[in-house]
Parts: sequence; structure tokens; C-alpha cells
Amino acid sequence: MPVGWLRVLGHLPAAPGLAIVGARGADPYGLELAGRVARAAAERGVSVISGGAFGVDAAAHEAALAAGGHTTVVLGSGLDRPAPATHRGLFRRVLAAGGAVTSPFPCGQGAARWTFPRRNPWIAGLARAVVVVQAGLASGTLHTARAALATGVPVHVIPGTFDSPLHAGCHALVAEGARLLTAVDGWCDEARPLPAPDRTPAFGQALWQASAAEARPLAELAAAAGLGAAEALALASALELEGWLRSAPGGRYARAQP
Repeated sequence: MPVGWLRVLGHLPAAPGLAIVGARGADPYGLELAGRVARAAAERGVSVISGGAFGVDAAAHEAALAAGGHTTVVLGSGLDRPAPATHRGLFRRVLAAGGAVTSPFPCGQGAARWTFPRRNPWIAGLARAVVVVQAGLASGTLHTARAALATGVPVHVIPGTFDSPLHAGCHALVAEGARLLTAVDGWCDEARPLPAPDRTPAFGQALWQASAAEARPLAELAAAAGLGAAEALALASALELEGWLRSAPGGRYARAQP
């Protein structure tokens, strides 16, 4: 995740979503595909993330809304100065549908040439996977894709004809590690939420497993874990220092998480 703060209106999804990005000047083919990929995400309960700009961004947000899905806008300006101004109605509909409009910039910051490269890593940071629909070699979309690749987020690009300027950036990304997207749901494996990590202590697991949210006497925990009194006391003290146990009056301990 980029360094700094993300200001949020509305509700961010609990799990990373699918970023769909591309050219502001996308052709009808690109706009159609952006919508198809976004609908596929929304139908699977995956949030669609994009930058709220003209072209591919707006097509992705609109398709997610039409499918009844969640979508997140990451602005290149402050929340009080959403850009482009002509998309304020879209942003209001995103919020009304339970989505989010976000910005890494403080209120009062207008859109500028430098704000979009600063914004783009946030789009990648909120995503489990990125789909690039169309992008030229000088497109700012490549900033988002490269930020994703640099942090291990899979990037998928929609291929085009070899002489199309709107696909030249996509093809360049393939040489940098992006994958070709050959189906609207080809990103699915990456965009599924990861299972919660198994967080357990590196030592004293028997004692920790015997504990519970309610504090219990150490002697009772030791017996359940098959430990002697001295060994249980030493482990309990070490687990408490690491944040895995919480002591209570009367020589009792309760389970905790660091």
C-alpha cells in the first residue's frame, strides 16, 4: 500500500477488489470490454476499482453499478473538488449504491498533471488484480500497472492488433510481466479474497490453545496443556510479553492477539 492517507467517503470493501484501468480516449471496443469485465466482477461479488476518469474508468464504474455491484473511485484530486467535474453525478451514484469515493489528497487540492501519477499506486494498492483494457505507450495507466507489478499484484492486459496505438502500452506490459487476458473472468483466481492467515504463536501453542477469551487460572490451563507448573508459568510470561496472553488478577490468563 502506498505511503500516506486515503480519505474516504462511503464504504470501502472488506477485501481487495479488481482494478480496471485504461485510456481516457478508449474506442468503443475498449469501452465494451471494460464494461464486460466490470460486470463479471460485480456478478461475483468483487468490488471494481478505478480512477473515475473519462473512457475506461467511467465505463467500469457504470457497468459495476448497472450490475448492482460495489465500486470504488480513487480521485486524482481532493474529495471536495472531484475531477472530472462532469462525473459528479456518477460519483454521487457510486455513494448512493454503497460504494466509495476516495482520495489520497487533502481537501482543496485540484486535479493537476502531477496528482494522477501520485494517485495511481493507490488504485493498485486496493486491488488483488489489475486489468488494463487499452493504453498507449505514454498513458498514465502504465503507472498503475507498474505499481501493481512492483508489489506482486497480478496485471492482466487485453491484447489488440500489433499496430494499434491504443494497445501498444498493453503489449509493452506483457514484456514486463503482465499476463494476457483472454476471457472476461480470467482474473478470477487472483481477485478472490485470500483466506485469513492462521495466526498462532510460534511457541507455547498448547498453553495458548487451552486459553480462552475469559481468564482462567494458570493451573487449569497447565493441566489442559499437559504442562508442569513451572513450565506453564515461564511460557505464560513469555506469551504475555509477545501479546498472545493477557494476565488477570488471581494468577489467571486470557487469550489475546498481538
